[in-house]
Amino acid sequence: MSAGDASLGVQTLATVHHTQPNYDALDASSADEQKSAHKVPARERLRKWEEENPTKGEMMLSDLAYDGDLTNSLTRPQNVGMVQIDAEDSSPLFTGDELEDLRSDDAMLSAGDMVELSSQGSRRPILAICLGRINGYEHFYTISGKWFVAMGIRTLFVATKFVSIDELAPLIAALPLEKASFEDLNSLQDLGEGPSRFAGGALLRKMLLFSQRAEEVYQANAGTLDASSSFIGDPVKHRYLTLHEIADLLLPESTKYGGKFSPQALYAVHRALLQDEVFFRPLRQTGHKNSYLFEVSPLSEVRTIQKIEKLVREYLASQGKDDEKSVAESPITSFVSKARQMIDASRKRRAWSNSGMIGPSSEPMKKKVPWSETDLEILQFIELWASYQKFPQYSSLQTFGSALLRAVGRYEEARGYVPATGWAFLQEVGWIPPWEIPARYSIRFPGVEIKRGGGYVRPFMGLLDRHLKRDMLALIRQPLSEATTYCIDDITAREIDDAVSLERTSNPDEYWIHVHVADPASSFGADTPVAKYAELIPEAIYLPGHLEPMLPESLIHDRFSLASDRPCLTFSALVNINGVVLDEKITANILQNVVYMTYEDAASAIGDTGGGPFREDPQRGLDTGPKVQPVNRKMTKPDDLTEGQKSDLTILSKLGRAIQAGRLAKGATPFFEPRPTATVDFSGVKQKESGDFITTIGDPSIYVHYSHRSGTDLVENAMKLANEIAARWCHERGIPIPYRTQPHALRNAAILQKYALDVLNPMLNSGIRPDEKVWRHMRSLLGLDEVSTTPGPHFTLGSDLYTKATSPLRRFSDLIVHWQIEAALLEEKRLNRKLIFDSSSEKKSDDLSFLPFNRDRLSRMLPMIRLREKQARALTNVDGTDQWILQALVRAWQFKDGSLPETFKFTVWHLSRGRVLGRLDWFDRSAILQHEALSNIALGTDVRIGDVVEVRIADVNIHSKQIFVEALRMLEKAEDKRQEAGLPLDAAEIQDVPVEMAYFDSGNEDAPGV
Repeated sequence: MSAGDASLGVQTLATVHHTQPNYDALDASSADEQKSAHKVPARERLRKWEEENPTKGEMMLSDLAYDGDLTNSLTRPQNVGMVQIDAEDSSPLFTGDELEDLRSDDAMLSAGDMVELSSQGSRRPILAICLGRINGYEHFYTISGKWFVAMGIRTLFVATKFVSIDELAPLIAALPLEKASFEDLNSLQDLGEGPSRFAGGALLRKMLLFSQRAEEVYQANAGTLDASSSFIGDPVKHRYLTLHEIADLLLPESTKYGGKFSPQALYAVHRALLQDEVFFRPLRQTGHKNSYLFEVSPLSEVRTIQKIEKLVREYLASQGKDDEKSVAESPITSFVSKARQMIDASRKRRAWSNSGMIGPSSEPMKKKVPWSETDLEILQFIELWASYQKFPQYSSLQTFGSALLRAVGRYEEARGYVPATGWAFLQEVGWIPPWEIPARYSIRFPGVEIKRGGGYVRPFMGLLDRHLKRDMLALIRQPLSEATTYCIDDITAREIDDAVSLERTSNPDEYWIHVHVADPASSFGADTPVAKYAELIPEAIYLPGHLEPMLPESLIHDRFSLASDRPCLTFSALVNINGVVLDEKITANILQNVVYMTYEDAASAIGDTGGGPFREDPQRGLDTGPKVQPVNRKMTKPDDLTEGQKSDLTILSKLGRAIQAGRLAKGATPFFEPRPTATVDFSGVKQKESGDFITTIGDPSIYVHYSHRSGTDLVENAMKLANEIAARWCHERGIPIPYRTQPHALRNAAILQKYALDVLNPMLNSGIRPDEKVWRHMRSLLGLDEVSTTPGPHFTLGSDLYTKATSPLRRFSDLIVHWQIEAALLEEKRLNRKLIFDSSSEKKSDDLSFLPFNRDRLSRMLPMIRLREKQARALTNVDGTDQWILQALVRAWQFKDGSLPETFKFTVWHLSRGRVLGRLDWFDRSAILQHEALSNIALGTDVRIGDVVEVRIADVNIHSKQIFVEALRMLEKAEDKRQEAGLPLDAAEIQDVPVEMAYFDSGNEDAPGV
């Protein structure tokens, strides 16, 4: 290892550095004493020598690293056994009225697909063929002839239908007994059991041939592929390109077959790009099923990296030669001196921690130093390393960030000179605030810059309000002078985009339900700068401290948010008291009489005591300060309503539940578990930006709690109805829109409905939180949500057709639906009739060229829109929120800023090499129990899935979202049998495997060699 490599001490293996032996004492001893000493056994002499010559242990890099650690991949050979394939979290993500993708990306593996596997710490990828989901676990056979089992994987590359089911038969027949537990399967893998190389010979030859042909493509185009940055890099801006787009730029047309690149050609480009550790970085969070994104660094950024690499190398070389003059003149020495001054000043007011954040403080930072241009470039390099995590864990570039931290000399007690320590360094010098969220840097939006200290910066597109037009639906818009519309939302809601109203008919058993939705689409077109601005962040980000609306906030509040005399698009259904929809329509209106209420007040007005069976234990909350203040808006209380208005709300609630009953009968999920969340208040914080640095006084207060269901399901049911109306209305007219579907669920419809009605839904209705195995099985049956121009059913919502149309102020796909519908409304006004669509004959259908988006254009747009939507949702509801919760945990645990239990219950849900994964009984947090932290209560091999252990916190790493615990005692041993869930958890009918796929499906059935 280089000097920089040796500085990166982290894990497992230990070497010792001995102090100078006490030879003088030996010399002074008498000859007789020395003679008698030789009679002492060797072990005793060694033990005594150790006592007289104490040693200092220093940890070496692990050959096998997990997230958050660095690995020794430069000097150690690697093989398939060293790659970490940990289970992916399959616990559901609940967002409002939806089960949001079960934390997976848009990909589905089938038996016979070939994937590339790799782990964060491995530079050697491995090809493997999916054998399918058998008895609850995913089975794979690798190019090295190894069989292994996983519970969800991440992959960067998939070649679909690589081998046939018949070709898999010999391997599947050689798999272990079908009732083997996951622990038993792990043991069999470690013993080298499983299908033989003879049984898998045909598959091994096909994978080897694939690799050889990919290598042939690479060798034939090596000059271009090795210099790809020269063809693609932009001088100052990041570029975001899919693998297909890059292949188009780098490979000749002759490489294509039938107009498409073969999987071998794409794999050749894929491997070539990953070998470049500076220019190209696959964005792991930003994959979709058709391709995936590479972030291409600008040439200016690459020059900075190369410059700092050169400076660090020269600095280390001067130190190695004891060249004091060169060391003193090095820019690194000047940088180190200034960094130490800032760190020392910071630690007088904010304590350092090993958890990826520094402590709270109410005192201002007064220290300033004159940073040079080179100093700023060094800080930018550390930001790229620690914040953006630009470099793979196996990259030699990791060394230079570590070497800089070692040179600073203030992090000897850190867990290692790793990116998490670099993150704390940036906080201490004032480059980022102490409460910055790492996920903002790891989940990046193409074309959008991250603003340090809070928020995002989209490209300047001029004064957007100048691109607004007069109401394009003015000729058909009608005022709602007779109706009272109810805007029911949280008191903290920043924009109001939906309302409901009731219209009675001459039949006392039939009513019109009207859902009124904000109508920004009528004020600007789909090709205007306003639309392009919204498309960059196509779903509003509600991450505390970093709120980012999709549209400019001034436009939302001054023009689009629902209020009296403002436009709306109304989705209406004629419904009888049994919940049967008799008629539907969509109209353009102007609100007149608007009543604002909270969910709780609306529920109180109609005597609704709903909210679901899940209740939060108030004793388990964590509060570090005051609550967020509500948005200023005139609210109506229950006592302010007339009896007629209360009757309206009561009827709306009853009709909504009657409609929902029909969805539940199909197997729809009744409601969703509350998820842990964090409410953050910045009222006690002062933040000032001075040049490139940030000064802070005070800290945000963080309130950790479970999200609660609204006091009434009135709005939830009405919004589902409106979305169904929009989907059916467009489908009847052949209008392409972003339909929300679950196509895989159709293949398992019968067993899925039975499992939902007999197992999952009864658990939810009784307040039982389904465990990992139940959700994993549900996930395998459902498959993944898709956004497509092809309509289809959505099982978890119980809808035959579904889209999203009720949030156009915060979701771009809803805006698309509005643009399409409004264009159709104007066309029907012109024709004075309903549009005609005949799926069997285009001649009998109306021409739809008037639409802003034709089917082909929309199909090309949807993958990127979906990708960006999922990024916003992951940042708001998963990674960003998790890191706020961990900040609160660290402040309570390490800085005593809040109260925590002394111990926790830890329930095991997965076993891995060297560690156990489980969940704490504190906001359902995932935690890691390493084998060395079992404290002799059990051997690692004795721990089983389902065991419950009493633990205490040993460490927290906010940067990598990890909690480490130490075992105190075994509370409960799991029964040595598979979990019963009312139905078998393994259905032979299930052949596809949901996979956490960061990227794309590379299949091309027409290409040769597949």
